[in-house]
Amino acid sequence: MTTITGVPESELNKVLRLIALDGFTVISIDKKDGGYTVVYGPAPSGSASARTAWMPTRPPVANMDEPTPPPAGQPGEFVHARVIAPKTILYIDGAGREQVRESGSRSWRNCNPGNIRKGDFSVNCGAIGDDGSFAIFPDEAVGMAAIVALLKTASYARLTLKDAIFRYAPPNENDSDQYARQIGIDTGIALTAVLSSLTKPELDKVARTIRKIEGWIEGTVRANAPPAPLLGQASDTLSSAASAANDWMTVASREAALPAVERTQWDDPGENPRILRYFEVCAPWFDPVGGDEVDWCAAFVNYCLVGSGHMGTNHPGARSFYWNKNNQFRKLPRPVFGAIGVRRYAPFGDPAWATGPGHVGFVMRWTDTSVTLLGGNQSRTIKEMTYPLTERDASGAVSSEFVAWMMPVII
Repeated sequence: MTTITGVPESELNKVLRLIALDGFTVISIDKKDGGYTVVYGPAPSGSASARTAWMPTRPPVANMDEPTPPPAGQPGEFVHARVIAPKTILYIDGAGREQVRESGSRSWRNCNPGNIRKGDFSVNCGAIGDDGSFAIFPDEAVGMAAIVALLKTASYARLTLKDAIFRYAPPNENDSDQYARQIGIDTGIALTAVLSSLTKPELDKVARTIRKIEGWIEGTVRANAPPAPLLGQASDTLSSAASAANDWMTVASREAALPAVERTQWDDPGENPRILRYFEVCAPWFDPVGGDEVDWCAAFVNYCLVGSGHMGTNHPGARSFYWNKNNQFRKLPRPVFGAIGVRRYAPFGDPAWATGPGHVGFVMRWTDTSVTLLGGNQSRTIKEMTYPLTERDASGAVSSEFVAWMMPVII
């Protein structure tokens, strides 16, 4: 990585363009007393740009990009997993059914009893995601098998048990001597034994002891659903919703208060890494091919929700709030402060709104004919903007209108 300091605001866009033209990607921008500090580095190998390097081209589960909820019933085999909050992993099966593991130890949340690092090896052993550093496996059995598979690779098979543990749990990160001694005590296998000489039951013993040493502490398994519905009748709902809106509105207001360059789309060929971060948090499966010029209003709203401990939609489209697939929103009869205003653009022929454009933002104020939203991608930045409740074209046909006021569920 390379750091440039003291960049004046008048020169910032020029510097960013030069970084992009040289094939590098901006990692961070911070405003200091003497100007801006820009950190950049090489774009990942094999990628056209950093904006697509960390995002696949389609969802890992087709249902994630559809308005219909997944089928009822307990989840089947998990095929995708990712972090959705601190100490919280979301697992998704092939039909789109979801389950959450939270709290407990990291190895338990990841179904990774050996705390195996992410990478090609873990993927080849069945990993379905990662938490940024460590692999996530679909279940404990697959994670246990990965430990044994690792110990049988060429990098380990020729080592003694002690040397293998020193490689597996190096001294710069662990008390390797104690780790190895515990393996020897629990398994009864001599630390001088070469791994290639061990039988499958002996390797299983080693794996079980690694699981124990790495710290397998169970947490909570639950459905990915709001913790509680909004309480009371309609009048109570509106009053309680307004007070709870501070959770996500605090995040939205903080982002809106950033210097303009940090909360606004950049002219090509630059890409604002903060906006790309909104997509990464909102829906890591989505590839914003147009970079920060892709409609990012829904990514911003999702970022604010997730950042305040509420459920997002795991989808980059405004229509996903209308879908409300996890019942994480309560549809309100009229706008209230902090609600999500969902605006749809023509055509309106599909009642399910499976495809098509829209806009979302947080309600600030409203009248009988208009509503003011605080949102992203409003004139290319994060700001307040006022919209008519219904907009018509020259022929009098409705071209856009607000179709829902959605309030995140309140605990």
